[in-house]
Amino acid sequence: MSIEDVLKESCVIADIKGTTKRDVLFELVYVLKKAMLIENVEKAVNVILEREKLGSTGIGDGVAIPHGKTKSIHNILCAFGRSQEGVDFNAVDRKPVHIFFLLLAPEDSASLHLKMLSRISKILRDLSFRKKLMELTDTHEIYTSIIEEDKRL
Repeated sequence: MSIEDVLKESCVIADIKGTTKRDVLFELVYVLKKAMLIENVEKAVNVILEREKLGSTGIGDGVAIPHGKTKSIHNILCAFGRSQEGVDFNAVDRKPVHIFFLLLAPEDSASLHLKMLSRISKILRDLSFRKKLMELTDTHEIYTSIIEEDKRL
């Protein structure tokens, strides 16, 4: 399974407006609703916030991969967002987060969920790729870059 299998271009936000963890999560989940991939935004946000209580998904270097599992979906879903200003996400390095990959997975998909987290982590390890994501100007360029980088690895 590749990132292209779970991330739709319509679920990419080039300029996140939220300034708090909850705002950012709401914005990311809302694009999944707009794409008709989920029904209840608040429920999905709460699932992810519950996961955040176990430890921040802000993994450092300006990156967060908020995720959670729910019974209400049948496939892994993904949204991407970028914040030029950065958001306090309680990241492990205490620095603001600029790049967000949100994952929602069905409750019974532990293996696929972990594989997708691993794929996303892998493409975001590269500093030059993270810089590129921050410099791109529109949603289409961001989406295309993510898909190409995933295929390259």
